[in-house]
Amino acid sequence: MDQTDKQAFADRAEIRELLEYERYARDNNLYAQESACYSDDAQMHVSWYDGPAKGYFEKVAQANGGGAKHKIFYTAVWVNGNKAISEMPVMMLSPRVKLGGQAVDLHSYARIFMRLEKKNGTWKILDGDCIYERDELIPVVPGQPIQIDTKELASYRESYQGLCYVLKRTNLPSSQDLPGEDQPETVEKVYSDASKWFFA
Repeated sequence: MDQTDKQAFADRAEIRELLEYERYARDNNLYAQESACYSDDAQMHVSWYDGPAKGYFEKVAQANGGGAKHKIFYTAVWVNGNKAISEMPVMMLSPRVKLGGQAVDLHSYARIFMRLEKKNGTWKILDGDCIYERDELIPVVPGQPIQIDTKELASYRESYQGLCYVLKRTNLPSSQDLPGEDQPETVEKVYSDASKWFFA
């Protein structure tokens, strides 16, 4: 983090603004603005989608955004010439759901990890991963019990088991091989692959 490198300093500031605007656009159903933050061949890897970013935006638009919101804690950025990597810890607030008739909020804690590249003087997102930490199901009315199939819940990955449980009830697929802190080797692979690309 060389503070004397003014170009890198300016690039980091530009990237932070881009990434935080991308989340703003995502949370406010501004799909054209969100997609403009990505390169034409960008890829997305999240709990319910893995593939080209274009397909991701199409599915999000079809679901009218899905209703999820993101609370950003900070945005860390590293720059190497025209390449950059970033990590943004977030709390994802899913749409309110009902489990056994009880209204419940799902909070998912994760780190959004992205690779970016500057092309023709403009930074664009190349690739996005979610590193899942943990989640929680909270009754909207405090003290009210939540009816949960604990056997099914236990069958999902600890880092995002509540998310998988809710996705199942909204007919969305979920993957069990995503990067998560319950399986540190999956997180190390994300960092290792990004480092090889970053320093190449």
